[in-house]
Amino acid sequence: MSAHTAPSLPTPQLVCDVQITSKTTLEKLYTWPAGTVLEYPETSATGSIGHLFPISTFTPTRNMMYSTGDPKGGPGKKHPVFVDILLDDNGQKVPCKLSFKTCQGIRACPYADLEDLRAPHTTASREEIARRLALEQKQQDDHLSTNAILFRKTLSYFVALQRQGCGGPPHEETVYSASELDERDEWIAQQEQIRRGHSPRPTCNGRLFFRYDGQGRAFVVCEHRNRKGNLDHLIDFTAGSGLYNTEYLEALFFNDTDMIAEFEEQGLAVANTGPSSICTTVANCSTIKVDCVNEHRDADGKIVLAALTRLICKCKFLLYEPHPEYAKQCPWVLLVCHGDHPHPIPLPTKTPPHIRDMLFDLLERLDHDLADLTPRRFLRHPATTSFLCQLLPHDDSPTLLDLHTSLGNRDHLRSYIVQVQRRMFPSGTGWDGLLHLKQQQDVELLPEDAYIRCVEEFPALGLDTYDDDDDGDELASTSSFRIAICMTRESSHLLLKAKFLQSDISFRRIAGFKEFELGGLDASSRTSAAYCRIYVNQQTAAAHQIIFQKIHDIVLNDTGENLRWRHLHARSRTEEVGVLHFVMDQHGGQAKGLGLYLKAYAQRLPGKMDLHEERPLSSLDEYDHLARVARLCTAHIYRNIRKANVPEGVRNLMRSLVCMQHDSWDETIERIVAEGGRPAANWVADKIRSKFAFPAMCWEKSFIPKSIWQVGDNTSNIIESLHADANREGVSCTLVGGVKKGLNFDSLKLKTLGNLGVLGIRPGYARGHISETTKKSLKRKATVQHKVLSKQDIRIQNQNKRMRTVYDAKIQAERKLQTLQSGAGSQTALERALHAHDRTREAFEKVVAASRELVGSGSGKVGRLLPSGQGQSSLA
Repeated sequence: MSAHTAPSLPTPQLVCDVQITSKTTLEKLYTWPAGTVLEYPETSATGSIGHLFPISTFTPTRNMMYSTGDPKGGPGKKHPVFVDILLDDNGQKVPCKLSFKTCQGIRACPYADLEDLRAPHTTASREEIARRLALEQKQQDDHLSTNAILFRKTLSYFVALQRQGCGGPPHEETVYSASELDERDEWIAQQEQIRRGHSPRPTCNGRLFFRYDGQGRAFVVCEHRNRKGNLDHLIDFTAGSGLYNTEYLEALFFNDTDMIAEFEEQGLAVANTGPSSICTTVANCSTIKVDCVNEHRDADGKIVLAALTRLICKCKFLLYEPHPEYAKQCPWVLLVCHGDHPHPIPLPTKTPPHIRDMLFDLLERLDHDLADLTPRRFLRHPATTSFLCQLLPHDDSPTLLDLHTSLGNRDHLRSYIVQVQRRMFPSGTGWDGLLHLKQQQDVELLPEDAYIRCVEEFPALGLDTYDDDDDGDELASTSSFRIAICMTRESSHLLLKAKFLQSDISFRRIAGFKEFELGGLDASSRTSAAYCRIYVNQQTAAAHQIIFQKIHDIVLNDTGENLRWRHLHARSRTEEVGVLHFVMDQHGGQAKGLGLYLKAYAQRLPGKMDLHEERPLSSLDEYDHLARVARLCTAHIYRNIRKANVPEGVRNLMRSLVCMQHDSWDETIERIVAEGGRPAANWVADKIRSKFAFPAMCWEKSFIPKSIWQVGDNTSNIIESLHADANREGVSCTLVGGVKKGLNFDSLKLKTLGNLGVLGIRPGYARGHISETTKKSLKRKATVQHKVLSKQDIRIQNQNKRMRTVYDAKIQAERKLQTLQSGAGSQTALERALHAHDRTREAFEKVVAASRELVGSGSGKVGRLLPSGQGQSSLA
């Protein structure tokens, strides 16, 4: 079935000359079977046509493509009417409700041939609409040329500039003449009507001028723009880019009526298009658009926004429905159409109500995908595909367009999605929507089934600030802090048993919020697990302190036990209880927030001594606590080193600091600063400023037991992979959408872990042994190393080619100079030879320096061309 073809109508029973009341006789009476969707019911210019339908959920008038409205009404239920053909089982007429509506006609451009458009019709179909549109398109194509297209494109550009205006911020008042004020008021009134009451953003109302620059290039500029200020006002050089007819555009700006008429007569009138041509635009009466899309000129020759005019129709639709108590005895409704339609056939833009209800039901069942649903996502959603395959089993690749042609309009589809979203999320999908979702959860679910555990907002004035905060958000000190924590009771038990933790913050998944995720590797199954997801709008130290304290409180509430940490709760250095090891990146706010939480925790353990230093735990500051548990992700460290603008030798010195022990730590730091210049000095200063980076990079500088350091992960790859998995569910989500997707993802993960623990079914064929993980890691490292060395070999080969070329040029210049110095040429030639010799020598020195930079890189299979004694291959 093609997109424009309606589903084939069943063949109705037809009876002629049927009397239904003492005053009304139907010329024809069609009896339609159940389920018929009649979009264009037949009517009569001289009498009435009846359509008899079995009673269903929806009245037949709701399936019509004709817009209906006033005058409308009926005598009401208190004044029943009786119809000769609406009878009960005994052949007696049943009381019916009569209601009538009037066709609202259609909207058309006032510059169209309105007399031609008022040609009446009594029958209609999609095929007739298709033929009319095809004929209009053919007439345009027969006359349209590239020259006409260029003129129309130029005119559209001019009109768009006039509608948009400068678009910059208001700066100073523009002084208009009296005639300009009248035109502007009229223009603003038209724009208000188009916006349907929506207030526009205040913008500059300056005039737009057509100008030429010093090179003769045309441009359009706002009168309030100048080089000393107001650079945010419009200036557009597209006008002189060659994409438009500049002469025609200049005439439009200067309102040169003679030139405009000449251009439009030559370029547009011949093609039967343009502002002075007869328009063919028509639209359904229900359209929200109030103006014609084409440009038009009024009687005075001015470009206007032509408001669509309504073609009046007096066709009546009378509906006879048995009163509800008689519906079973007489299960029929009668639609009577009277009068012709003096207007074009309306387009099938309205979705039949039964299809719309099916779509609404489908949308409501999408659950966690609904909050962030768009028409594109809905069209390719697996649930939509399954729904269409069941409904249209004979179509190999069904789409919503095959269900009804109106669904080809994605804005129309978006309106349905928005309606369901508003019903399912009455408070929206942002912060207020999450508050509403938590209220629903607290009412409908048992406390042990809750997922959204905390949704709170803290005023900015109530939060501590620190000089070493690393938030990157200038509004952090002035905006309130919002936090939403999502975790299950089962996750609390997993977190309580966890010994090795990792954390990471994602900036992509939730629009306007950061997602802080705490996770690790489940020891028994060796499967990654996310213990909780926290959505925040700040990442300061105070914010992270609140995060960790809230997680602590939730675990205590769920399990009856406090989170424990090795250095706080162990009785000896060798006892391993609670969290042993915490991998993170070098974000100052996150690290200090964890340290502040541990510091506050230690204050609740009076009299307990530190395991590593002879002093009370309560005397440790936040960075002392970090030195006992925190470790930096080496992947982050190495990536930042690789990006550093320092020699490779300095990079190797930096990498050497990531170690168990270092024999010459201070000397290495000094060498990095001395040999690496400012970038290296900044790198070292950044590590010192953080106050925890160096102990988190080198074991001997921390207080983490050696065996724990050796066993613990040196990267945050586990939490990074969990974030990557969550991102596959969608990024740039709304807050509600992200939370619901997170719930779906975490539930699946927990069920997978439960299935593994109870029945031993793993999520893949891998057996989960550490040897498999180690092998995979080694293979990945080998692959990466091979790629890196291959790229370095290619660089060496290319450098060798440059070296050979420059060296040959240098030798040639030297020989030529020697020849000329022996008196075999003029003074001018000698000077040129000297200049060429100096130039090639400088080039050779540069390429030699570049080659020296490559010493130590590559696989060793490619030799390096360097001067004698300086490389593996000599040029001497």
